[in-house]
Amino acid sequence: MPIYVVGARNQRVQIPNQALTVSITGVVGGAALEVQGGPDQPVVRSTAHQAVLPSLTGPVTVVVRPVGTDRFGAGTLIHLAIAHDNPGDVDPVQVMFDPVDVGGDTVVTFAALTPNGTQIEVAVSAVADTPLSPLAAAARTSARKVTGRGPGNSDGSVLLAIDTSASMRRWFADGSAFAAADIVIGVADALGVKDVSAVLVGAEVTPVPAGDGGALVEALRQTEPRWSAGAKWSRLPAGPARTVICSDFPTSAVRQKFPVLALSNDRRLDADGARLPSPRPGNEAGAELLAHPPVLDRITAALVRTLT
Repeated sequence: MPIYVVGARNQRVQIPNQALTVSITGVVGGAALEVQGGPDQPVVRSTAHQAVLPSLTGPVTVVVRPVGTDRFGAGTLIHLAIAHDNPGDVDPVQVMFDPVDVGGDTVVTFAALTPNGTQIEVAVSAVADTPLSPLAAAARTSARKVTGRGPGNSDGSVLLAIDTSASMRRWFADGSAFAAADIVIGVADALGVKDVSAVLVGAEVTPVPAGDGGALVEALRQTEPRWSAGAKWSRLPAGPARTVICSDFPTSAVRQKFPVLALSNDRRLDADGARLPSPRPGNEAGAELLAHPPVLDRITAALVRTLT
């Protein structure tokens, strides 16, 4: 019988409607498997990591939750497998899910099972993450404390517009502008948005050439800004992308029109949205944020609110 592999590329498969065994393997010492269905749904739990469904009376979701803590620890890689539960079948139908790193997550829904006559539709609910830089990955995990683990892909795009007024020199020099880009990439990914691009905004609007979000920050580091007396935000291109402004002096007019990630040490700006403070002297902004997760949590939570 066939073995199906499902994940980000292949998210649904149909298998014959028979009794099923559902199991998790990998880093599961701090994880428990749950099968959630209607009140009449029979579930036989053999261990904390395996359950048998003699039949499906209706839709069922397969959930994994942490044990003894609110969130999964870093590096918790879990594999889900579903197979026909027929001891006499030496080669049963199997559905193997791509492993998912659930580190930092709370309850994660891995799959949905829907009976349809003689078939069961098996649908993926949690997909493996896109590899990101350490700071972007940390921002994604941080944002999920607010959003939960959403769909693997979502329509739409995000445009990061970075101020290149002369006053922004210091924020480029200490790495804050690049850290801001990493944070936006991570938060967008948590929201299921993979298409992130950037422009520099001074007297003119200059696109930052990059093939994908993963290369965006490096492309930004290689770009030499043309410093100007101010940013001409009115020259930003109109379009469907959600635009995030990164500036050290965002005006009230800009705040009313766009989500803003302010680069500032003025804590009063926290009431208006996301704010990235400068690192301590001699430190790089990205490393500083990785060393102080509560600061990153505050920034990502504010960005999530403005982008959703």
